[in-house]
Amino acid sequence: MNREIRSAASAGTEGDDPLVVFYDGSCPLCRREINHYMGLNALKTIDWQDISAENHTLSPFGISREQAMQRFHVIDERGTKVSGARAFLTLWRHLPGYRYLTRLVEYLHLTPVLEVVYRRFAHYRYRRSCRGRGKEQDQCLRQQP
Repeated sequence: MNREIRSAASAGTEGDDPLVVFYDGSCPLCRREINHYMGLNALKTIDWQDISAENHTLSPFGISREQAMQRFHVIDERGTKVSGARAFLTLWRHLPGYRYLTRLVEYLHLTPVLEVVYRRFAHYRYRRSCRGRGKEQDQCLRQQP
């Protein structure tokens, strides 16, 4: 099914569609991490969408470009939008080696701790991405997560 028209209502049965991962390819750290994930043999098809490229497809999923720049987003196989630490756990669940990490985090109830750490990182990363935007910088900084 075409990802542009996919939604939770039209996704069909669970597992029909690939995971959709939105990432910031203009962020060197983000790009390095995603390239690592891409190099793994995923247990499921993953549709990697670089939101810094012009051809990204955020709007069909109800995500603005600014929201995507502020937080990591994944659309799971049911068409559910997940962000932040939970998005990483959703992605990791489909990567060899990482699925065990996901189980451990969930078993130890560490997701809230991961979310706090992730929010701090996301705040720092977003502030860095706002630098050098000229007139847009003040508006960018006001929209922080």
